[in-house]
Amino acid sequence: MSTDVVPISASPTLATLCTAGVLSAADIHLATMVCRLCHESEESVRLALALTSRELRHGSVFLNPRTIRETILTQLDDPALRGLMDEQTAAAIEQVEQMTWPDPDHWMLTLQRSPAIADRRSASNARPARLDSDRLYLERYWLDEQTVATRLAHLAHEKTSITDEQCRQVLDEVQETIQRPHFQLDEFQVDAVRAATTHNVSVLSGGPGTGKTTMVCIILAVLASADPHLGRIALSAPSGKAASRLRDAVTSTSHALGLRPLPTASQATTVHSLLGWQGPGSGFRYDKLNQLPYDVIVVDEASMLSVSLMARLLDAIGARTRLILVGDPDQLVSVEAGSVLADIVASHGELGKADDGGEDGGLASEVLPVSKLTHNHRSGGAIAALAEAVQYEEHGKSLDDAVDEALEILTTSPDQISFIDADPAETPLSSLPELQETIISTAQAVRQQATTGADDDALACADGHRLLCAHRLGPYGVASWSAQMVETLSLTLPGLGQGQWVVGETTMVTHNMRQFEVNNGDCGVIVQTSPVPTVALPGKGNSSRRLPCSLLSTMFPLQAMTVHKSQGSQFDDVTVVLPPPDSALLTRELFYTAITRARRHLTVMGTRESIRRAIGQPTQRNSGLKRQWQRMRQGGISSSDA
Repeated sequence: MSTDVVPISASPTLATLCTAGVLSAADIHLATMVCRLCHESEESVRLALALTSRELRHGSVFLNPRTIRETILTQLDDPALRGLMDEQTAAAIEQVEQMTWPDPDHWMLTLQRSPAIADRRSASNARPARLDSDRLYLERYWLDEQTVATRLAHLAHEKTSITDEQCRQVLDEVQETIQRPHFQLDEFQVDAVRAATTHNVSVLSGGPGTGKTTMVCIILAVLASADPHLGRIALSAPSGKAASRLRDAVTSTSHALGLRPLPTASQATTVHSLLGWQGPGSGFRYDKLNQLPYDVIVVDEASMLSVSLMARLLDAIGARTRLILVGDPDQLVSVEAGSVLADIVASHGELGKADDGGEDGGLASEVLPVSKLTHNHRSGGAIAALAEAVQYEEHGKSLDDAVDEALEILTTSPDQISFIDADPAETPLSSLPELQETIISTAQAVRQQATTGADDDALACADGHRLLCAHRLGPYGVASWSAQMVETLSLTLPGLGQGQWVVGETTMVTHNMRQFEVNNGDCGVIVQTSPVPTVALPGKGNSSRRLPCSLLSTMFPLQAMTVHKSQGSQFDDVTVVLPPPDSALLTRELFYTAITRARRHLTVMGTRESIRRAIGQPTQRNSGLKRQWQRMRQGGISSSDA
């Protein structure tokens, strides 16, 4: 249901799209302002600009006018949202379904002639928008995409001072110092070290438990040993929670391996903090004119990097700085526009096709070293097998075979996986006694530890089980399932989830609080302390820390949570509530991310049709990075175009 007030400047078409929830008021205001400033009177141009702004909100960098109607109609036909619509919204959606859209060919000609829209070869910032073939960009995002494409290619071409032979020699020396019995890198791990140490930019990809952190520690140790003058090393991630986890993981892993301390920055930071974010309108402290003072920059959870943030990071990196991107390209992508890590890995994957005489994979596939770790050292068995089945294209399987394999795993692995073959909207929690018992026993364990002031144990118990949803609202969403969980707990543990902030309550932080080193998404537990309860939150390493309950204005009681919010975390036991098969949110990346949050046990609730849809539907985002790399290789774009 749309909550926006329709702007008075909106035409009937724009007003209908706004009421239906397709466009926001901000989309319409932006398009109207651009048209007014550029003396553009064509309504179809204003529609295209508003839809381009809308596509950015949905994660796509550009608008394809030829396919946008089909995209919108598909997204409006989402059964998970039907129960949330009021009569006005439902009527507007029906109007959108019957609406006459501009003829695609005529629409493209109108856009080409618009004074508000530049063509691909126009000077930078000549006009507010740009049409590149059949792709309409807002100028800022076209420039960001150019920056990412050219800077990655140029950084990858920069020569480093470490040769392959020197890398092998130093790696052997580092391995001899590792204090772990029978520790030996396999050939893929050795290749990952070589790629990261002999190139100025590299990608280390892999799922949870594949040893990415261990490889980062070894790579940094090799770099430090090979270059006695190696300066500062920065550890960073898109979110504060991910940055804290990276810091703790690198510290503990390096200590466990017996590696000597590294000249890292004092703390891991968000990418925004690394770049020196100065607030809206002020930009970043570090940019192409004032570059970052680090010899090595490691960015974890790189799948969460938007194209704009990646562009700002690459602008601020000098030719002598190594950039190591770490992440899982199969996970959910950035909330903001772009899918940079997935684009890099996908372009690299096409190199084999190019070598065999197939389609050119693009410049990135030739110069960007991508190392993928596949062996799961943390969890195996059915959960890992299910995650692998979801990644069926990487293993040369068909969708039908992948679905059959996934259903076989779901229905024959009771020790690790439970499958509730039912529509969650028609299956209340009260009808699921085993899930109720899991929820109650987890909450009881948390309260028991919290009552005694055992902070670390209370936090560990809180991570014992988590229920994940794709949606926030509706019968498949967090709000509905959280309410059912509170009702289930009310008989044995009254007060939980009802805003009373009782001891044993699990909470989630909703804002970054740098002064307390608290990050958006951090989960805590209210514990018994004297004279009043406090909030226990994860601290550095494996320790916890306490903060006063006066900070609870930035927290809310946590029962269920979205799959997006769970990214970067793992739990012993995970329950996944899948939306119906027609849900726009049900994608392969969402399902894979949800599966890989589980360490020991996974419960999947949804229909077989939803399982098939989840496996067969990758996230659809409009991104032009691959095309830019192909053009660069063919001589169509030079560095001056970025």
